[in-house]
Amino acid sequence: MSKQWRVGVVGVGSIAKLGHLPFYRDHPDVDLVAVADVNLTRAHAVGEEYGMTRIYGDALQMFDAKEVEAVSICTDNESHVPLAIAAMERGIHVLVEKPLATRFADARRVEEVANRTGCLCMVGMTHRYRNEAQALHKVVRSGALGEIYYAKARILRRRGTPAGWFTNRQKSGGGTLMDIGVHALDLGWWLMGEPTLASASGILVKGIGRYDTKMVDRWKSSDAANQDNAIFDVEDFAAALVRFEGGSALQLEVSWALNGRQDDALQVEVFGSKGGISLSPLCVFGEQAGFLAESQLSVDGNSWYQDEIGHFIDCLQDGTSPLSTVQQGVQVVEMLETIQRSASVGFEVRKVDERGHRG
Repeated sequence: MSKQWRVGVVGVGSIAKLGHLPFYRDHPDVDLVAVADVNLTRAHAVGEEYGMTRIYGDALQMFDAKEVEAVSICTDNESHVPLAIAAMERGIHVLVEKPLATRFADARRVEEVANRTGCLCMVGMTHRYRNEAQALHKVVRSGALGEIYYAKARILRRRGTPAGWFTNRQKSGGGTLMDIGVHALDLGWWLMGEPTLASASGILVKGIGRYDTKMVDRWKSSDAANQDNAIFDVEDFAAALVRFEGGSALQLEVSWALNGRQDDALQVEVFGSKGGISLSPLCVFGEQAGFLAESQLSVDGNSWYQDEIGHFIDCLQDGTSPLSTVQQGVQVVEMLETIQRSASVGFEVRKVDERGHRG
């Protein structure tokens, strides 16, 4: 018989409403019991919508009340680490939105607490849970690509700068690299087989900044008091070449705003000695009987967030390791920080350790 897990959500903004709350509510093995948000009015509104009576303006009060066994952390980037650590120190399992942290040393702290407490800590790398990504991962794992030596990952928006805390470095830890770049970087790296970082060369540019372009949509905070870019001290374009031990490399390009062609969505390509793959179109490239060939994969679409939440609960039920582990989350933060360091000094740098020293 399946256990019923008492779950809470910390931060009830847009990502919680889109990708966490509805799927916890609908999961047969979940009792969605509590929410916490620094905006108590917003927390009460969401709590009432989902039929919850345990509403908190302070996440620590929720944790100390011992009412939840697992939580999703859906707050601004800089608060992920203290909240995740506080939850696990109280024996609460954690699903933390990306990125795990904004600094490598802090990410390592989360990993240490997870290891010490035995709590599950899963990172919300949603694109891994797409059926298309799952299919490509199986192709790679089969050995069909041979030796992988290069990958390209990008998300290029013409005008898609989010409104709210995203452009405030104090809360976000960075701009487009920390927001959507982490998705592109993670998926490309994961499909490559998670090679070990050696070095990175990157640039971070605030090329366009605030804009008044008419009739374009943008992601907005669901908090009415947090829907402008009054503080804009981060990049809106990032590019990097990430090198790995063994000689392989990944090229990354991401933008919130760019005067160029916009991608329809996340694009990833991976190249190996025997074959290659692309996410869009969903194809495998290689040779058949000595002839060039490409095969389109036929895969049904799925609800990424729903499957991510379902996977989190399955891991809790079975005691198994998640598809996006805290250890992998640490490695992604290490790559992000190395790209940022390279951009700040203007040349390629080796990876950093937990003290901020180059390897």
